[in-house]
Amino acid sequence: MHELSRRTFLGGLALGGGALALAGIAGCSPQSGQEAATSTAAGTWDEEVDLLVCGCGGSGMACAIEAKDSGIENVMIIEKRSNVGGTTTTSQGMIAGFDTAIQKKQGIELTYDEMYANLMNNASYRLDPALTKITVENCGKTIDWLAERVHVPFIDDVAVYYGPLQMMHTVDGGGAGFADAFTARLDELEVEIKKDTKLTDVLLDGEGKVEGVVAESGSKTLRIKAKAVMIATGGYAQNPELTARLDPEKAGTFGIGYLGCEGDGLIAASNAGAGLTHTNDMMCVLKDHTIMSEHDGTSASANVKGFTNLANMILVGAAGTRFCNEDDKGYMSQNLNGPVFDQMHRDGKGFVWMVSDQATIDATDGKTARGENLAYATGADVSEFARSLGVDEVGLQATLDAYNAAVDSGVDQEFGRFPTAKINPPYAALPVVPCEIITYGGIARNEAGEVVKADGTPIPGLFVGGEAGGNSAYMGFTLSNCFTWGRIGGKSAAQYIQSATS
Repeated sequence: MHELSRRTFLGGLALGGGALALAGIAGCSPQSGQEAATSTAAGTWDEEVDLLVCGCGGSGMACAIEAKDSGIENVMIIEKRSNVGGTTTTSQGMIAGFDTAIQKKQGIELTYDEMYANLMNNASYRLDPALTKITVENCGKTIDWLAERVHVPFIDDVAVYYGPLQMMHTVDGGGAGFADAFTARLDELEVEIKKDTKLTDVLLDGEGKVEGVVAESGSKTLRIKAKAVMIATGGYAQNPELTARLDPEKAGTFGIGYLGCEGDGLIAASNAGAGLTHTNDMMCVLKDHTIMSEHDGTSASANVKGFTNLANMILVGAAGTRFCNEDDKGYMSQNLNGPVFDQMHRDGKGFVWMVSDQATIDATDGKTARGENLAYATGADVSEFARSLGVDEVGLQATLDAYNAAVDSGVDQEFGRFPTAKINPPYAALPVVPCEIITYGGIARNEAGEVVKADGTPIPGLFVGGEAGGNSAYMGFTLSNCFTWGRIGGKSAAQYIQSATS
């Protein structure tokens, strides 16, 4: 039998809801105003600023520049990692927009309606309509701002990706091109950046207004007083335990997102009373379960794309039977992940099996080679194959017979697939699990970028942008959402600070 070790996240199934989670997700109750005021009175502040930006990725850097341009003098950024740029630096450097200066030079004409429909269709209309409207309305303006104010080096050609529209603007140097331009502008504006400094708590005063944060810097605990706080700490695609707590269906996932995306801002805001929204919405990619669980896998080392795209690939669970239309694969639709998670939980395992045959694999000339030099689970006949997988032999035999018969007839009546290639012995398979790479839910906010409670009222002085907030982005618009809501948070924070001190 082919033995697999697995992590058990199923115990988290009783821990939390999916679409809206309230405070206390880190095992702490939210601070009351009195508790926050007492903790402040009991200690001293290590730093004092007007605006504190938590996270030095694209959204945080955009927020800092916008706030400085809006008249806020004392702006500080804290960043948990030793480098700046966040997820933005790992991107391809492509950002969607319409009616930009670059497009006008090329005679490219797109409308808001076309852009909105493109984004919503790609996301299967799972986004917040009001917030998404703002993302789309501002996407072209954001690109022009990046080029003119930040001096981001866009190339002249506008490409077609993520749908039929010629909307994707590409940065010379990819994600690093964004980071280089932003850090140069932040240096000019004399914005202090404290690296290796992690947000742990948001502090409120006796009236429920933000008064600062607690952060960790190495072995030191810092208390930073601020008139306003912007959370731009990214998502939580590197915190599968938190993912399972917020959405039990995703229990068993592994994190393959940016290493800094562990949900620090989401936890701190929630513990201060913020609402959470759309925490069941994320992008997951099927990866090799053995490599993820036993070899400290990465997105690259656990890649199964070649196997996934085999014409005769099917998925089976512990009963040896299929459970979905495998042609729903693809990172854009995300339709395959739900059935895989469901089958994993029904089986009580951390994976399902991806099945094909050795001849089909051999025909790819090594393009389907398994990572870490691992061999596939194999079998010369169904009996041996079932033992190798640890699945029911009767169920597996019936599945393979039915699938091959569907190839002969041209249609898979059970799942609506039109298979073209049979699965013949000797057989081959590997265990797969959906792994999270981007999270689309997060801290609830309003149109001004203010963090809101479950009842919709804002927490005065607390703002959010980028992947830390939910839910107004999808493929193609991820960076536009990041920079646009960073700018909105910077403007709103500036207005809040100025009104409070006038």
